[in-house]
Amino acid sequence: MTPSTAVFDFSGSTTITDEGIINHFKRDIEPWQPIAELIWNGFDAGAKSVRVVIRETDIGGTASVTVIDDGEGINFTKPMDNFRRFNDSLKKRSHSTHGSKGRGRLAFHKICANAVWHTKFQGRHAIIGIQSSSLSTINGREIPESEQNALLSSKPQGTCVELTNFTKNLPEQDELVHQLQLELGWHLAFNPEKSLFLNAAPIYPPAHVLTQSIIHAEGVDFSVELIQWDEKLNSEKSYTYLRGSEGIPLHHMPSSLNYKPGYYTSLSVSSPWLDVLSGRESELRSTFNELSASKVWKEFSKQLSIFTQNHYQEFLARLADEQIEEFIEAGDFPEYKDMDPAYSTWRLGNTKRIVKSIILADPKLFKSSNKKQRKIIIRLLDKISVSSENNSLFEVLDSVLDLDAVAMENFAAQIKRTKLQNIIQTIESLQKREHAIVRIAEIMRNHYKLTLETPDLQGVIESNTWLFGNQYESIGAEEDSFTKIAQNLRDSIKNIGLVETDDLEDGVTVDGANRQVDLFLVRRQKQYDSNNQSYFRCVIIEIKRPSISLNSKHLRQVDDYATILSKHPEF
Repeated sequence: MTPSTAVFDFSGSTTITDEGIINHFKRDIEPWQPIAELIWNGFDAGAKSVRVVIRETDIGGTASVTVIDDGEGINFTKPMDNFRRFNDSLKKRSHSTHGSKGRGRLAFHKICANAVWHTKFQGRHAIIGIQSSSLSTINGREIPESEQNALLSSKPQGTCVELTNFTKNLPEQDELVHQLQLELGWHLAFNPEKSLFLNAAPIYPPAHVLTQSIIHAEGVDFSVELIQWDEKLNSEKSYTYLRGSEGIPLHHMPSSLNYKPGYYTSLSVSSPWLDVLSGRESELRSTFNELSASKVWKEFSKQLSIFTQNHYQEFLARLADEQIEEFIEAGDFPEYKDMDPAYSTWRLGNTKRIVKSIILADPKLFKSSNKKQRKIIIRLLDKISVSSENNSLFEVLDSVLDLDAVAMENFAAQIKRTKLQNIIQTIESLQKREHAIVRIAEIMRNHYKLTLETPDLQGVIESNTWLFGNQYESIGAEEDSFTKIAQNLRDSIKNIGLVETDDLEDGVTVDGANRQVDLFLVRRQKQYDSNNQSYFRCVIIEIKRPSISLNSKHLRQVDDYATILSKHPEF
């Protein structure tokens, strides 16, 4: 320490009273927020790494918190420009800084009584102390290197803040990590060269999905990164950050994606073409105004808007699908109990598509309604959509939904596509059924001597159980043991597997004719017996190759099988 600085003392008072300082803070803030403010101060000072160390008392309370950064340190030689200035900091708000009012450092008084800053600035050392009981009083002095905090000794520059005498405990580590992610995670995501640690554990950006794209505008390439966050960030709104060739934020502006329910994004645009914005801070605004008037920027903005709106529509589509499944599970959709299964499947799909179109047109419509309202609306839509009043559906929605011309045009196109999709799906379903019938007819009539039960007949029949009635479907793997019981009971029928020469068509050999195959179908709709006990009606199909001529022996075996099944407790 030189003689000129040996006695340098910068203690004094702020430009505002204690009461004035306290009034600038919310009455209730979360205990983690003052810690976040100190972390932001480190990053605002150019830190690449910030570490938070928490020490607990023997009974699990918060004993102390230390925040260390490798930023440029505090310029204590000009105390009126930092610590003794409040709500008017010279650290002006920029595209890389979080705070600009010079008051975040004093938020500590909400959770503890004492705060001490050790700092190393341009090779000089200082200590600054503030007590929550007297926030306007600053105790600061330059110190020799030998008195510097050990955590800063090995660093060329930086600041170390220690908070003690806590009046509020910090949350558990998992919760604190989560809150710091939501507060600072976006900054870490866009600045991967920076790092944040809590008790030696790294803090990562919160859960998100990254979508990248290259936009070409008038011969200029722009790299676009859109991050969609799973949760709403604590303080960061949806901004678009512009970066030049060095990756440093040169300008930021509110995104058009702000204030969309459940949709939280951050957008980064990078291009060497944006280096023109790397002028002085005071020139930034006018430079951007000139840039935004260029042909390149106008073309880029147009394509960026298309990119972001497509991303938002995809988000709404996923959200709509999730909402619809929730509505179905809650019983808001009709059940179509007495309808043919194939038709009920089509009807449900049709109504789901209409509801989805409405959600895409106005995401808030169903969210603002209660269960009874949703149930009435959805069931009315279901009825109208299959009536002769299809045009009235669009007229009603047109008169109710508050949409602009473009949105209404998109909605009309969705409704039209929905109708066309229904027609196409119906045609495809009928074509598949016709194809199945043609296949069965071919193997039964022209290849009956070679056709086997397995795999020839069983394969096509299992795929087309509607042949036995649309109300039936195959029992799945979860009822495999139930199927095996029926097969075992079948084996108890005398001579059921015996195929004699008299059973066969002329010219067919008995080899390979004996194939034991059952098809087990169930009617999913419950039925009730005379004692009001519920049960499911099932059908067992006995498959025989077409070369076998069915006779009275086979019919008797089937009767025996049915009798045994009816007496078995499982059935």
